[in-house]
Amino acid sequence: MTTNDSKKSRTEFLVLLALSHGAMHGYEIAKFIDAKSKGFFNVPFGSLYPVLHKLELAKLIGAKWEEADGTKAKKTYNLSAKGRKALDAEVVGFRSYAKAIDLLLPEGV
Repeated sequence: MTTNDSKKSRTEFLVLLALSHGAMHGYEIAKFIDAKSKGFFNVPFGSLYPVLHKLELAKLIGAKWEEADGTKAKKTYNLSAKGRKALDAEVVGFRSYAKAIDLLLPEGV
């Protein structure tokens, strides 16, 4: 796995995690991730929108256009049932990974 693949996979995971809290548009997703992680994760819009497009094509998320301010439209994304299953599997894998790392750490670290 290359560094770009790793960052892309991480961004996909973060987006699915964000959408597990409810439907959001792209800007809200980026701000949610930044706020909830207390700035640890920053998802630039140039990285976010290709990931949203990929997740939508894979049917892990759904999207719909909504009117805002009467005329402007924004695309709102939501987690699909398939996306929920993928997220649940990813969380299990992440927790297993974290446990394994914890086992490798010396006492007191």
